[in-house]
Amino acid sequence: MNTPEEKAFFLENGYLHAKGVLSPEMLARTQSEFDRVWEAEGSPCNQHKLLKHEHFINLIEHPPILDRHAAMFGRQTQLLQYDFLRQGPQSKSPERGWHRDFSHRGDHPVSINTILYLDDMTEDRGPTRVVPGSHRGEDWPPAGQRDKPLPNEVAVHAAAGDAVFINSAIWHSGGRNNTDGLRRGIYLYYGYWWLKRYDAQQTLAWQALENASERRLRLLGVKMPDRDLHMYDPRLTF
Repeated sequence: MNTPEEKAFFLENGYLHAKGVLSPEMLARTQSEFDRVWEAEGSPCNQHKLLKHEHFINLIEHPPILDRHAAMFGRQTQLLQYDFLRQGPQSKSPERGWHRDFSHRGDHPVSINTILYLDDMTEDRGPTRVVPGSHRGEDWPPAGQRDKPLPNEVAVHAAAGDAVFINSAIWHSGGRNNTDGLRRGIYLYYGYWWLKRYDAQQTLAWQALENASERRLRLLGVKMPDRDLHMYDPRLTF
């Protein structure tokens, strides 16, 4: 989505593997902050906890992530949800967990989940899997096969510091961690401004709003992207 080739691949297949979204230095800082915040806040770590901490407030505007969403949603880009994913060693979870987050008509995404990986997604660590093209139409994964491998699935063997951008309508599944280490990731879920944020009944952390820029206030759904939606120009970006 940073290039015409990226955008074309994403729209056709429903996902994009972006390498090196975090520099080595930022990856090390994010891993350290992940462990610190997980210990301090406990599970689950969602937007109402993460947006209290400076590193994770800044991460929602990290250009290699936000710019790819703005290429799809323009000034209407909003952060819908924000979560830590932490799976312990030698997990006993099912082999697959096929689902789609959202079902809608049309090829253009309404929302996109970014999974930012903090550990290498080897086969043993359980890479994210997708079924390319399944974002089209309204079918759901077959009921009897949602915990099993599917014929056309693709494993995204991402390295730590990479991200995968997933159309919320695509069939996808997390993996089972069979290693002796952790499986850590961060979900940054963006979509159009007119969508309701997850857990919108809870007040956003004041730390995220203090001295916030206009762009961040739009990103958090606090300010409208324009005077009103019928005057909105979709060609405009942040």
